[in-house]
Order: sequence, then structure tokens, then C-alpha cells
Amino acid sequence: MRAVRSERGIAIVAALWASAIFAVIVLSVMQIVRADARVGRGREDVAQLNAVADAAINITILSMLGPRATQPPVDGSRFTVPFAGRTVRISVRDEAGKIDLNMASIKVLTQLLISAGLDNGPAAALATRIDAWRGTNSDAAKTGRSGHGALLQSVEELQSIPGMTPGLYMRLVPLVTVYSQTPRIDPEFSTLAVLNVYRPIDPNAEVAWRHLEEIRTGLLPPDPNPGVTLGHAFTITAEVDGPQSARVIRRAVVRLTGQPRMPVLFYRWS
Repeated sequence: MRAVRSERGIAIVAALWASAIFAVIVLSVMQIVRADARVGRGREDVAQLNAVADAAINITILSMLGPRATQPPVDGSRFTVPFAGRTVRISVRDEAGKIDLNMASIKVLTQLLISAGLDNGPAAALATRIDAWRGTNSDAAKTGRSGHGALLQSVEELQSIPGMTPGLYMRLVPLVTVYSQTPRIDPEFSTLAVLNVYRPIDPNAEVAWRHLEEIRTGLLPPDPNPGVTLGHAFTITAEVDGPQSARVIRRAVVRLTGQPRMPVLFYRWS
């Protein structure tokens, strides 16, 4: 019964926002047409591809607000969305499966850095610097600010912390987020690499890791699509190719609030 009510609620939200998202899609088509008149051929191709990718992201958001049976996978698997004669490659990743840099404990941060290749001492030292940069969890919960000035606003901000090398940063990027807003991860949406961070400190992570590894090696069938969880944040990535090797990658981070008046909260679109 709860699942039926949930699907009805999502359907209502989708209906409320369908017209708004459709308007954005129509605007994308208009941008494609206008590009012909105001830019050179090379820039025109990129402008068209950007508009197509933006439209595909909006179509994906609309499908995420729809019935569970029509929702896309949210585990990073690729699927395609056709639009304006192009085929856009889309992936959706639920941020709940990543480690939130603002909420994770120093113990988890240290283990994260060890898993990324640092020795225990340097990992503990850098974890402490990250914590000082963001403020302690208790400070963050009380004020939302730290001694440095504010919580991390993006994963990219890690690059400003002393001791963070480019190579280490690149290894951390797929594992971390600032959007889940919880000190825990949801194993249902996580990856082997993230679960591997928790294995030495959480027996449940070991169980989840082994289950996912057995799926990867073919010993178990894939789990059913868990569907979209309202309240979670998602990264949506769109890739589309054009003429003469032109390619555009667009990325949006959104939260599906479940609130009829504002069902979608946009964090970034780049």
C-alpha cells in the first residue's frame, strides 16, 4: 500500500512539473534554431549539442519523477535519450552512495585517504586538515560554518587543502560528494570502491561489498533497479556527439524533494 501511495505521489509531482520541463525542452529547440543565425559553424555545432544535452537532462528529470516502472537506473549505468535527431548518452548516480566530505567522521576520512593510496600517518594528518577546513561535524550541525569560513561547497574545493595532490584528488573524486548531507552511505546505491573504504570499519559494508562483487563477477544476477528515492540528490551526466568529432558533456546535480511546489532543487548545471 505504501508503494502504491508513493507511486501516486510521484505521478502527481510529475504531472505538476511536466509542463514546466516541457517548456525548457521547447526552449532548447529554439536555441538550436537561433544558433544557425548568430554563430559560426563550429560554435553553432557546440551550441546545438549543448541545447540537445540540456533537453535530454530535463527529459531524464521528468522520467525520474514518473512511475517507478519508467524511472531510469540511478546506479551510474548508461542509457540513451533521443532528441532532435541526436542520441544522448545519459547516466544518473544517486549521491547517497558516496561519502559526504562535510559529514563523514575523521575516521572515515582517514580510511578514505588510505584506500586512495596514502600511508596511515599522512592519511590521518590530511584527514585532520580536511576536518579543520570544513569545521567539525558538531560545529557544522550548529552553525553550518567552520573556522575556515564555510563547509565545502564542492568536491573541487578539496584541491585547495594543503597536502592534496592532483593524483590523489583524481582518485577521490568518484568516491565523494557534498550533496548527500548524511554521515552514512546507502549501500544500495554505492560502488565497490566506496564500500571498500568502509570494509575495515563496518561489517555491514563487508557484506554489501561481497554481494556487489558477486554480481560483478556473474555469480549473482543484478539487483532490481532500486528506483528513485525522493529526498536524495542525483548527478545526471549527458554526453552527445556531433559532426567533425564535436562532443559535449553536460552535468547537473539535482535533489528531488518530493514537495509539489518545488519538486526539483538544482545545485549545479555545467
